[in-house]
Amino acid sequence: MNILKKGVKKIDNYNLDFQKVLNGIDDGVFISDAEGNIIMVNKAVEKTGNKKMEELVGRNIDDLQKEGYCSEFVTKKVIETGEKSTIKQELSDGREFIVTGIPYFEDGRLQMVVACERDITELNYLQRSLSWMEKLTSRYEQELQNLKRVLPRIDNVVCASKNMAKTMMLAQKLAKIDSTVLIQGESGTGKEVIADYIQKNSLRRGKPYIKVNCGAIPENLLESEMFGYMGGAFTGASKEGKAGYFEAASGGTIFLDEIGELPLNLQVKLLRVLQERTLMRVGGTEAIPLDIRIIAATNRKLKDMLRTEQFRQDLYYRLSVTTINVPPLRERKEDIIELATLFMGRYNSKYNLNRKLSSKALKILSGYDWPGNVRELENLIESLVITAEGASITRRDVQEYLFDEADEWSSSTVPAEGSLSEMVDAFEKAVLEETYEKYQDSGLMAKALKTTRSTINRKLKKYEIR
Repeated sequence: MNILKKGVKKIDNYNLDFQKVLNGIDDGVFISDAEGNIIMVNKAVEKTGNKKMEELVGRNIDDLQKEGYCSEFVTKKVIETGEKSTIKQELSDGREFIVTGIPYFEDGRLQMVVACERDITELNYLQRSLSWMEKLTSRYEQELQNLKRVLPRIDNVVCASKNMAKTMMLAQKLAKIDSTVLIQGESGTGKEVIADYIQKNSLRRGKPYIKVNCGAIPENLLESEMFGYMGGAFTGASKEGKAGYFEAASGGTIFLDEIGELPLNLQVKLLRVLQERTLMRVGGTEAIPLDIRIIAATNRKLKDMLRTEQFRQDLYYRLSVTTINVPPLRERKEDIIELATLFMGRYNSKYNLNRKLSSKALKILSGYDWPGNVRELENLIESLVITAEGASITRRDVQEYLFDEADEWSSSTVPAEGSLSEMVDAFEKAVLEETYEKYQDSGLMAKALKTTRSTINRKLKKYEIR
């Protein structure tokens, strides 16, 4: 401390406490004599290592280095060269620092070395992440360009999978042909989206486009709603009569969703429309000509319905002139992440939020079978965007929605066999992975888990999580 007192004399008039001045600096400061003995440090060094100030003062840098306190002391390099030096230093907990050592001479002799350190762990992590993201973006851009050369431009239809790509290429081909189309697929696969795409890219785009859900209209109203009625045709009918959906769509396209729900008596009338391109209103006597394209969709197996006489064979063959089979989501796994990303953007925008799906959450989504198909995935994403607590939607968030057993995660984190130490390590790793997935920052993790940042960083390195 005598070395420092010589310099302190010049500022005695200001009544300054040199230790307090040092403690006001955010970066760590080590002051050593010419032999490498530490004579003063500031409070900031306690954040960067696992020792208190009093444990460092009086210690020699060589001893500390042998104990594994850090990989290298810049002070030693300054003592050897007598010149200012900067090194990159790594602590035992895995964090990295830039440390600059400055020599102090008196009468041509080295008296002390002042070393200042700055934590660059998070900066390096961000730099590596940025580099990785740049490479990933470049790869995605290349893949997108390759995809554009193979596939047509598709609006709001994800077709990263081979199965869906084939489906959309067929849809593009049929869009240019003015024929009846039957779209088949499980509930929630996006049959209406395919119908919309065909209509939008057809020769009838810009013309009337009427959508009818055959299963949503009561049977006693279905005939009059679809085919219209004459004035006074039945009790409660308008005196002027009313045009039905088919007349409203004349010149354009009508989409008959859930065609398998159409009663047999109306199947006969629909067959006439398909064969003759005319219809007769309820209570009417004159045939009304129609210029119309029909797109039908169903989640039922119409061929099975033919055997049980629930669906007319002649109508089936009229409808299925051209058929599109939409694959279920379990057969187009490559589309799941793309769809999830699409829906995340849609609902973040709708609710003015900025949620993100973690990589492990995406892994859970990709491995799920999705019995409800795209509709189930979309509903799940909307729910997660609304209810997630943090900015990042975690694996745990997804599992709580997808699985009935809320404790599935916790029960799978500890191995059934092994030593107590192995079980504790497995559980600790699982907790750290979950917390890191949620916060992506060691400081926030430390606060959430009520421990120190250095402990978190040491554990992250131990379990190779970050």
